[in-house]
Amino acid sequence: MLNGNPDHIEIVSIKGATITGFVKTYVNNYLSNIASLSKAAGGDQAAFQKMYDQYRASDFQVSAHSLKDTSKNNDITNQTVGFLIMIMLSCAGGLSEIILQEKENRTYLRLMSTPINNRKYVFSNVVVNMIIMTVQILITLTFMTQVFHISTGIPFLTMVEILMIFALAGVGLSLVITAFASTTTSAGALQNLIMTPSCLLAGCFWPVEIMPKTLQKIADFLPQRWQLDTFTQLQNGHSLRSLSLNIAILFAFALAFFMIAIYKFSRGNNVRNFI
Repeated sequence: MLNGNPDHIEIVSIKGATITGFVKTYVNNYLSNIASLSKAAGGDQAAFQKMYDQYRASDFQVSAHSLKDTSKNNDITNQTVGFLIMIMLSCAGGLSEIILQEKENRTYLRLMSTPINNRKYVFSNVVVNMIIMTVQILITLTFMTQVFHISTGIPFLTMVEILMIFALAGVGLSLVITAFASTTTSAGALQNLIMTPSCLLAGCFWPVEIMPKTLQKIADFLPQRWQLDTFTQLQNGHSLRSLSLNIAILFAFALAFFMIAIYKFSRGNNVRNFI
């Protein structure tokens, strides 16, 4: 060993490789350390012995910790958030339909004869939408964490903030549907045609990874997908600051939807359809 040639060492076992596998791995690692000491000693037996004694006298502390499997809680969280997203979109769509209902029963015309203008009217609808969806978010997350004791792996306030950003995109999408619909019946049909399939493609009800690659690429163009991906990344240990791209994309979806709705409301004159 002092010459760095441990070839004379052999391991023999009656049980065969099943037993010698672990022992051989340990011995090879030990011999590698001894060979390194012999090379460092440069053939000086006294120096080698001194280093070898220090090596054997070194203390190693090993501590064992049991880690909980959080994958089940993460799956439950993602599925719950997926259903919450679907409910939020349905709620936003239903509240936005009030605009069409008031146009159909001519309440809208009477409101427009007051100091309230079209912008204030639509803005008030947005505020009501956000208040109701905020209540939905708080109730759902409170039940998840306090009643069912589901460990989401994400701070409560962080989850609320991210869901509130998505709520803006949901309200914007509902206003786009309302702007392009002429009646409440057509608005309901458009909601079923857009919201439900988009939630399915985005992975609100099952992992998006089980879908074909083509559908996964389509899901990247849906705000629900970026919402769920943000939650997944946070559960994997990423900080909210490192996910600024996801947050920016959610804001971009909301801004795009509001711009489309504003343009359509300003260019259209659907009031005549109900006179």
